[in-house]
Amino acid sequence: MSDQDPPPTPAAQLAAIAHDYYAPRPRLADPAYSNLLRRPEVQPFDAVRLGRALAPMFTRGYVQRVTVAEYDTDTVERRTVAQRSAADLVRADYLSADDFAGRVALLVTHLPDATPSTSSGVARAVRDSRALAAFGVRSPWARAVARAVVAELPALDDAGLTLFRDGEPERPAAGWTAEQRREYDRARRVPRDPSIVAAQWVATWRDQTGPGAHPAADVYRAYVASAERAGATPVGRTHFYKLAEAVCGPRKRRASGPVFVVSQEATPMDRKQRRDLAAAIVDRLTVEWRTHALDGLADLLAERQAATATNSAATTPAISGAANVVDLAAHRARRAA
Repeated sequence: MSDQDPPPTPAAQLAAIAHDYYAPRPRLADPAYSNLLRRPEVQPFDAVRLGRALAPMFTRGYVQRVTVAEYDTDTVERRTVAQRSAADLVRADYLSADDFAGRVALLVTHLPDATPSTSSGVARAVRDSRALAAFGVRSPWARAVARAVVAELPALDDAGLTLFRDGEPERPAAGWTAEQRREYDRARRVPRDPSIVAAQWVATWRDQTGPGAHPAADVYRAYVASAERAGATPVGRTHFYKLAEAVCGPRKRRASGPVFVVSQEATPMDRKQRRDLAAAIVDRLTVEWRTHALDGLADLLAERQAATATNSAATTPAISGAANVVDLAAHRARRAA
C-alpha cells in the first residue's frame, strides 16, 4: 500500500485479522457449561490469544498506563486505559475497564464467519465467541479478551500524552502515610477465609448469570474451576451448597436434579456489598455449626457417662441394702430402756 492509499476501514481490517487468525487452527478454550448461554458445552476462542490478535484494532486510538506497586513479597500491576483525543494530540481521556471491555465485546460480535475451508471447530468457536460477546461486560470471557487487548496497547508516557479525568488533567496521587501502609500490610496478612471467598463467588455469579434455574452440580463445578485457576483450595460440595443457599435461596427439585433459581428481580451488588454479605453468611453459618457441634458433644458425653455407669454397676459386687440399714428409732428406744 502506498502512502497515498487511504487506511483500511475497520471492517476490512477486522476481516484481514480474522482471516489470518482462523487459518492456522487457532487455540480454543476448553468446552464448558455457560450460565449466560444456558448450554452445556460452549467453546469460544482462547480469550488471551484472541485479544492479542484483535489488539491492532485498538492500538492507534487507545493507550494504557501501567502502575506497579510492591507489597511485601507481592507485585501488584494495575492498568489504566485512555482514549486518544482527536482534537488535542497530547491528551488522552480516561476510560473505565467496563467501558473499554464493552467496546472490545462489541467488536467481537462482528467477527466474520469462518471460511468453508476452515474446520468445524473454528466455525463453532466463531459462533460461540460472538454469542458470549453479545452479553458485553456480563461475560467473564469477554472481559478476559479485553484485558488481553489492554496488555498490548502502547504506553501513555511513551506516547507523550496527558491523562484527563472528568475533563481535567489528572493530578498525581497523594502518597500513603506510614500508618496507612502499616494498616494495609496488617490487613493483607490476615488469611482469607475460604468460606468467605466461596460466598463472594456465589454472590458475583448470581449477579452475572442470567435469571432461571441452574443445575447445582454445574454451579459447583464452575466454582471449583474458578478456585483452581486462582490457585485456591475449593470448599467441599456440601459446604458450598449451604453457602449458595444463603445467597440464592434453597435449592429446588427438578426432574434432572437440584437447581439454584436466580430470579429476574435479583438486585446486583457492588464489591463491598458482596464482601459484607459473604461475611454475614459465614458468621451465621458458623454460629449454626458451632451450636450443632456443642449439641453433638453433649450427646456424646451423656452416652459415655451412661456407658461408664453401666459398666461400674456390672463390675461392683452386690451389697444387701437391708444388712447395712440402721433403724435409728429402734436404736434410740433400746438405749432408753
